[in-house]
Amino acid sequence: MEKKSFDLKNFLMKYIMYLFLVLMCIVLAIASDKFLTPTNLMTIVKQISIQSIVAIGMTMIIITGNIDLSVGSVVAFCSVIGAMMMNKGLPMAAAIVIAIAAGALIGFITGGVTAKLRLHSFLVTLALMTAIRGLAQTLTNGRPVAGLPDAFGKIASASIGPVPLLVVYMIVLYAIFIYVMKYTAFGRSIYAVGGNQESARLSGINVDRVKTMVFVISGALCGIAGVLLTSKVRSGDPTCANAWEMDTIAGAIIGGTNMMGGEGKLGGTIIGLLFVGILANGMVLLGVSAYMQSVIKGLVIFLAVIINSVQKRSQA
Repeated sequence: MEKKSFDLKNFLMKYIMYLFLVLMCIVLAIASDKFLTPTNLMTIVKQISIQSIVAIGMTMIIITGNIDLSVGSVVAFCSVIGAMMMNKGLPMAAAIVIAIAAGALIGFITGGVTAKLRLHSFLVTLALMTAIRGLAQTLTNGRPVAGLPDAFGKIASASIGPVPLLVVYMIVLYAIFIYVMKYTAFGRSIYAVGGNQESARLSGINVDRVKTMVFVISGALCGIAGVLLTSKVRSGDPTCANAWEMDTIAGAIIGGTNMMGGEGKLGGTIIGLLFVGILANGMVLLGVSAYMQSVIKGLVIFLAVIINSVQKRSQA
């Protein structure tokens, strides 16, 4: 039996972003003695934990061949709604459920409009991104909603031993949705819809329902992220989660999700978000200005898109 020769070019093309991640860690470890400390590493994971929950939904949406630019605005809206409900005297559990339900409802509207009216998700979510953010600011007059119960703050601040609850939530949700995507009929339907909608429809898959459900799931996850972010900062802020859509899209693309749909893994997304988180953390440790951080992060996302495109062409 003839052995296949090792193809260095294909190996580099497939794992180039992971190699960049390892190289970046080595460089940062040499440049700053604080980088590899347990405290700093846990800080990185905590910083990406809430964003990574939003990235689950974003990855699923991209796999179906769609995009959602409104996730940051939905997180802010759910944050405000949950905080306002608690300020009005509702029990904490009820307020949390309402916040998550609000996110799911927005997802249902977004997915339904996109699927039923055959509109491009980019245009629909671009419009909603502005509208939902404006609604959150209108409800609060642009000011944070404070005065939340101390018990609510413990949802995000507590730990199980040395592991923060935020990290536990992230791990549990990723475990659930990795199982859903890999082992359930619904997960296989998501890949089928993203790979070829017509083939999926002919095989008996309700394409519109799958698209709508993916947006509903994403909205609910944004609601969860909004609740956790509100708990973390002890207020519902209509300006929070600004530009999260860019970070979550970057995490998905860097992790290997195909922007054209049909391909991607949640395990790759969490690696992609770690890449973004480590990059941001490293720039802070090295004293890079906030303005230059935005430039560098933008260039990294641009590079990731190019690499993603080249990878898919090489596989074609």
